Amino acid sequence: MQYLAETDDKYALAKADLLRTEILAKRARARVFMAEGTGSVEARKANAEGHPDVIAVDDALVEATVAFETLKARRSRAEILIDVYRTLEASRRKT
Repeated sequence: MQYLAETDDKYALAKADLLRTEILAKRARARVFMAEGTGSVEARKANAEGHPDVIAVDDALVEATVAFETLKARRSRAEILIDVYRTLEASRRKT
């Protein structure tokens, strides 16, 4: 339970970082898409996806996702362990 209490802020910050990075990725795609200016919509989208700025922000998005999901999984595991402990204690009291 101490781990859960200690990671509340970290969890919130990781979630906020993930959301922020998603927003930045959308902005980077839109900026590059609009800068292309010529060609079909699909050609401009394809060029935007290969642009170094978009690739960099996608890498940051992946890193933020990994950090958030790792912390989320660790907290979930801690919650499961607490539930198992409670179940075992309840069973022990019944006997």
